[in-house]
Amino acid sequence: MSEAHDIQIPMPVSRQKKTEVLRRQQLVGDLHLRGWSQVSISQELSVAQSTISHDLKTIHREWRKAAVRDFDLAREIELRKLHRLEREAWAAWEKSQKPSQEATISSDGTTQRTVKRVAEQTGDVRYLEIVHKCVASRRALLGLDAPVKVAPVSPDGTEAYHIHVMSELMRLAEQASVGPVVIDGEAIERESQLSVLGQSEPTAEQRVTNEMSNPVPGSEIP
Repeated sequence: MSEAHDIQIPMPVSRQKKTEVLRRQQLVGDLHLRGWSQVSISQELSVAQSTISHDLKTIHREWRKAAVRDFDLAREIELRKLHRLEREAWAAWEKSQKPSQEATISSDGTTQRTVKRVAEQTGDVRYLEIVHKCVASRRALLGLDAPVKVAPVSPDGTEAYHIHVMSELMRLAEQASVGPVVIDGEAIERESQLSVLGQSEPTAEQRVTNEMSNPVPGSEIP
């Protein structure tokens, strides 16, 4: 006689539950973009930190769908930050354009009278400057602007690159004109003997100078 086994069939997630999860993940993503830690988010939303960690993995996976390389995730996060900041700046700009109202209550002892003053406002341009910076930063992240050409310089950045190259070529030419200095057994022995006598072997530059000062007999041009 076979034993009966209980088979647990997972219950389908209700539409209301899905809506609650999506709403929570939206809040988690918003707080994550503000720089909140997982502990702070879990305390704010009164849920376990493990739930926040799972939500962030889901959010990052959704953000990464359109990415080609891993570093695109960081760029996508920065773009979303700029989008949120720009949205707040636009809202503040529109609010700064609305007329301001001021109410004054006066009383003569028996009755009170309220006087309202309405002042028109042209808007705070500082919010538009924030929007402009957001647009410029977004274009830079997306690479929409043409690259800025930078003139090449020397490795230490003190002079133009072509001047640096010419100086190096002239230095190498001067060194090459002296001729190669061969260091072998005879040169070492000769240097040792001169050291004992208190003399030193002239350098390659000194040998060239001596040869120019004391030309070989018969080599003078008549």
